[in-house]
Amino acid sequence: MKKFIELVRRRLVSATKYSIDGFVDTFRHEEAFRLELLVFVVLIVVLFFVPWPLWKKILLPTGFTLVLLAELPNSAIENICDIIHPQESKLVKAAKDKGSMAVLIALIANLFLLLALIIA
Repeated sequence: MKKFIELVRRRLVSATKYSIDGFVDTFRHEEAFRLELLVFVVLIVVLFFVPWPLWKKILLPTGFTLVLLAELPNSAIENICDIIHPQESKLVKAAKDKGSMAVLIALIANLFLLLALIIA
């Protein structure tokens, strides 16, 4: 049992380190992620002053995390495409555009969520 607990602890520590490394790299190199993170932080601050019930204050930022979650694979797709095929290519452009579309869909979904929360 001690070996299992040590294995889980080691795995948690290494997984956390990889996640932090990914966050730092994305924050340093991806302007869109920094902008979306800034909007997320501003949203959290604004929600402190909006007289909404707690469930709305939890739901909106939870929904906005989908934007950040969509941006991460989009950035990874762009990185991989740039490594594999650094010159101009229709297929590379299509792959990058599809990743970007995922982010746009997440943003649009959050606009609908915001409208629903305002109306509700």
